[in-house]
Amino acid sequence: MDVCDWHAIDWLAMPPDITPKRKKKGVDYHPLPQWTALHRQEKPVPAWRRINGQRLTLALIVSIATLFVVVTQVMADERHGDVDGCLSCHALAGLQYVDKQGVLRVASIDASHYLSSLHGSVPCKDCHRKIRDYPHRPENGEVDCAASCHVEEPSGGKPYTHKAVTEEFKKSVHGKGWSKGFSGANRLREAGDEALPSCRKCHPNELYIGAKDLPRFREDFNHLETECGGCHQGKVWMNQFGGHILRRFLGSRWDKRDHNRICNNCHADHRRMAEVEIENPETGKKEKADARFILASDSYAMTLHGRLLRSGVEAGASCIDCHAPAGFRHGVRRDDDPLAATHVDQLAKTCASEGCHGFATHPLNVGFVHTDLHDIDMIIATSEIAPLDHSRLSSNWSKAIIAMLPIVLVLGGGSLLWLLLGNKRQSVTFAVLGGDSFQRRIIGRKPKKYRRRPRGQTGKGAGPS
Repeated sequence: MDVCDWHAIDWLAMPPDITPKRKKKGVDYHPLPQWTALHRQEKPVPAWRRINGQRLTLALIVSIATLFVVVTQVMADERHGDVDGCLSCHALAGLQYVDKQGVLRVASIDASHYLSSLHGSVPCKDCHRKIRDYPHRPENGEVDCAASCHVEEPSGGKPYTHKAVTEEFKKSVHGKGWSKGFSGANRLREAGDEALPSCRKCHPNELYIGAKDLPRFREDFNHLETECGGCHQGKVWMNQFGGHILRRFLGSRWDKRDHNRICNNCHADHRRMAEVEIENPETGKKEKADARFILASDSYAMTLHGRLLRSGVEAGASCIDCHAPAGFRHGVRRDDDPLAATHVDQLAKTCASEGCHGFATHPLNVGFVHTDLHDIDMIIATSEIAPLDHSRLSSNWSKAIIAMLPIVLVLGGGSLLWLLLGNKRQSVTFAVLGGDSFQRRIIGRKPKKYRRRPRGQTGKGAGPS
């Protein structure tokens, strides 16, 4: 060490560092150390001790979700089961008999048609509540439309009922018509003997949607899963109640022409309307309907409203728009009823509703509001139901003609006398009335003054012949 001046040999207090390293710009870079994992040997844990609370909760949630999906998929093809067991007999073909009146009664029910109808989701005993066992009497199957059913209204979760609609119907002019007591045994009696409308006459249990309503039904049905499916999940609800609720939503699917068609089923039948007896509010006695009532459908068809709807223009007003614009559209009342939409005190409000004639409420438009849309003078005079009699003298047309008759007689008579007895000019012929005024104001020519020639004078300077 003393001989080596370059310190090639030297004494060290610690062993030399022989780990590989890199030197870059005067900085030593050592490689990362190699770590060795040390494992602690543990005893095996039993299986029942490995399940913790988090895993148990997760497994429970997954199981419930899987069970819900499986159950809904299994029941998706069935809209509603026959919970009352009625179709076990009524679904049989050839279930028919002859009643005491000699009428063939068919008690067979096409199950597929029934489940596709508006009431297909309603259990049978929800309506036929008096039927307890078999065999049952026909009168035990009578139905009350105001009764509630097991179908729940989605927004409130309460059993659906037509009671509010029925109460409004009972207060209307049609209120004495049937709203309960319906059965297959009295269908013919209802159709033939009852003049007043009933629930079943206007609302048959339709099996299918009309061809003209099908495009609208398809358009709205496409949104059923996204709109209703936000709360009502699963195909079971869709199949059982979706179509029923959507078809009722389209009931509203009836346009104004459909409303008029329902009214015309009765009011366009002149023979049937001639048999109607109307109670006189003053005497309380029933009197035969007059020509104005019998021909109400015909007179309405002659108005602008009727013609617009026949042409497909929805701006026209239907029968319901004027006679029952509020509520459930079943409150048709007599014109002399103060609560009627067509009462003289309510007409302005009715005409201004639905954004129609907004100016109708102005006092200066009283004449417009009181326009008679069922004026008998709009009907052809040769009609056997509306003959030319004293009843036509009360119309506004007759009053206007009577008021103008003296003027027509004076002007017409004066013109006739002038033509017969007046001077006949040979040169120029002017109008009998207003000829001079026409020349002066219209053609700007000063009328000529003619002097009466003596008899026998034929020209200027001519002597007597």
